[in-house]
Amino acid sequence: MPEQEYIPGVCNINRAEIAYRRKAMWFGVVLTLVIFVLLLLAHVSGAFRLVLFVPLYIASIGYLQVKNRFCVAYGTSGKQNAGEHSTSSTDVDDQEALKADKKKSLRMNLQAFVVSATLTILAVLLPAF
Repeated sequence: MPEQEYIPGVCNINRAEIAYRRKAMWFGVVLTLVIFVLLLLAHVSGAFRLVLFVPLYIASIGYLQVKNRFCVAYGTSGKQNAGEHSTSSTDVDDQEALKADKKKSLRMNLQAFVVSATLTILAVLLPAF
């Protein structure tokens, strides 16, 4: 993998940061599956399955951050940590870069919301066994 660098609105995290978000993504996936199976085994009605939105969102936003090499929290707060040997985030001072990062963060949050909401609705609509 080539050396990464900060590119406003495109890439704002390094490989270590990506690995951390990959762990968060898998945590969301596993938590979703565990909760879903428990809800099915408990024969609860579909409305209770709305709780799946939260772990689905964790999984979705984690996946998007890994795929895009972009942290939405950093993008929203004006930070970046794309330097490969960097261990802490730094401030983004350029106003155009901040604007691009905030736009990317909003778009990724909306994508994660749509995916999570869609999957949650599907889970709610599944008949109880």
